[in-house]
Amino acid sequence: MKKLNNYIKFGLIFYVTFLIGNVFNLLPEFTKGLCVGLGSILVFIGIYSEKHDISKLRSYKKVLLRRVLSK
Repeated sequence: MKKLNNYIKFGLIFYVTFLIGNVFNLLPEFTKGLCVGLGSILVFIGIYSEKHDISKLRSYKKVLLRRVLSK
C-alpha cells in the first residue's frame, strides 16, 4: 500500500474531527460543516497530487501567504 501524503492525512483528521463532533454533539453546525468541507477538499487535492504535478499550486500558496503576511 502506498504511503499517504500530507493532504490526505490532514483531510482525514478533519473528517475524524467532524465524526467525533457529530456523534457527541460537541461542535456547532458551522464548525462541523467547515471540517467536512476542508476535509473533502484536502482529500481531493491529495488524490490529485498523486498522479499530477502540483508545483504551481505550491508556488501560488507561497506567494499568497507572503502577500497576506507582509501587510
